[in-house]
Amino acid sequence: MTVEVLHSAQSDPKIILIGLNRCATTSFHKLFQNSGIQSLHWVDGDGSNIAHRMVTNIAMGRKPLDGFGQARAFTDIAFVNVRFMLDGARFFRDLHRAYPDAYFILNTRNRDDWVSSRALHSGGAYLEKCCKANGLTAEEVKQGWAHMYDVHHAEVEVHFDGNPRFLRFDIDTDEPQIIADLLARDFDVNTVHWGHNNRGASAHAQTG
Repeated sequence: MTVEVLHSAQSDPKIILIGLNRCATTSFHKLFQNSGIQSLHWVDGDGSNIAHRMVTNIAMGRKPLDGFGQARAFTDIAFVNVRFMLDGARFFRDLHRAYPDAYFILNTRNRDDWVSSRALHSGGAYLEKCCKANGLTAEEVKQGWAHMYDVHHAEVEVHFDGNPRFLRFDIDTDEPQIIADLLARDFDVNTVHWGHNNRGASAHAQTG
């Protein structure tokens, strides 16, 4: 399927999620894919991690998302193993500087639910890797996540204040139509494809 561009062929905007993983990244990816928008989630078609390549590109003086072909949407820019962890959403300033005409979506949810979902991700393996990468206990890592959540949200909202191409989307309370409305100038998003995927455990809907 190919993306449907609704105005000038000169325009090539991207859609970049700058929320943290476990905030419906899979649901966004499937929404975009099923709406005909070429989307990447965590890795590209060759299995290369998006966050890895993004940091390498920045270090080499390239644009952060160079090398991903015709992809238009990027829904999970993160990586973790036992030696290293990277939340690519924290590079939102570099991404905005490189792609000022992109659409930026802060996909979010209740902070405590998010911490719980991350801790349970992959049967606890995600938390275990983060502990080893940071040399911290599980409780210390979860406290660090909560602090990062607060800092990230505050910094993103200040940075994009008043920007018409920015949306804060709460996966627990907001309707997908506001995503379609945000992107309507450039993309035809069919909200029938919105759903909760990759659920975890909490009182609220747990997604990607």
